Order: sequence, then C-alpha cells, then structure tokens
Amino acid sequence: MAGNTNTVLVADDDPAVVDQLRLWLDDYRVEATTDGDEAIARLATADAVVVDHDLLPVSGAVAAELEHRATTQTMAILCESTDAHNCPFSIGNTLVKPVEKDTVVETVDRLLRRARYDELIAECTTLATKRGALEAGGDTASGARSETVQRDLDELFTELDDLVGTFDSDDFRAAFATCEVGTAIQPRCASEFS
Repeated sequence: MAGNTNTVLVADDDPAVVDQLRLWLDDYRVEATTDGDEAIARLATADAVVVDHDLLPVSGAVAAELEHRATTQTMAILCESTDAHNCPFSIGNTLVKPVEKDTVVETVDRLLRRARYDELIAECTTLATKRGALEAGGDTASGARSETVQRDLDELFTELDDLVGTFDSDDFRAAFATCEVGTAIQPRCASEFS
C-alpha cells in the first residue's frame, strides 16, 4: 500500500520508539504522539492505530472505541514481552518490543486492508439500501437513479473483490470476527450500532 493516503496513528511514551516507527512508516501519513490524551484525541480520525500498551485508557467512550478497533482488528498494541498476555484489547495484533521494521510495516498494511474492507462493506450497505428504496418507488426517475446506484455498487463490488483477493487467513478471521461467539471481546448485534 505504498504511497497511500491512509492515516496511521502511532502512540508510545518513548519518543525514540515513535521516531523509529514514523521513519519506518514513511509510505503512510503518520500522526505520532507520546501523550496519551493526544492519542485519544486523534483516535477517531486514524484509519489504523499502533499504540503502546501503557497509553491505553481503561474506561468510557475511549475504551469503547478501542474495543471496536480490536474487534475489527484495525489496531495493534505495542508492549514489552512481560505485558503481552495482559493486554485487554489485543486480538492477535500485539507487537512485542523491540519490533522489526518488516513486522511493523506488514502489520500496518494488514490493519489498513481491514479498515478499507470495513469502509467498503459500509458503503455497499448504504448503496444497497438506497437502491432498494428507489426500486420500491417504482417511477421512471427512480429507475434511472437506481441504475446509477447499481453502477456505483458494481464498482464497489469490484474493489471489494480485488481487496479480498489480497486477504490471508488472518484477514478472513478478522473480517468475520463479529460472527464469533465466546471471544475475549464479545461481538455486538448489528442493532446495537444503529
């Protein structure tokens, strides 16, 4: 995904770690911080997050956002080897310090693929709903708009097919993680999001 315009938030209390990750992730738009409050403020605007275990808050709306990111697997946790088993939000995206460049870049690329997949699914759902409403209208103008919406859907389906073609088994598990029962982070029903 070299040269993409996705935003990656890198947050660690060690400035040397932040500087190293920023250097390694130079093909991405990186927002970096060593401050937990600043990381929280930037969390919602990031496409993918790499955050130090020690900067994680444990309550409130931020915890809900972190839980959502963990469930959709668009977040990786940086931690010391002694903290790896204590992370409440990690689902297979734990980076144990010291980290290697290839591992970080591969992990961020995976997080961004998963984030894009979620965006495309949401766009497809919106367009499919719109198309259904137009078809229910039944007039000629609705038919023309319905065709336009269908073309947009076809383009999204093509992009989804291309993206899914790059998925490995971990990506498929992440895509369907909300269908699993009994995971560390309990999936929520779709009705809870509306």
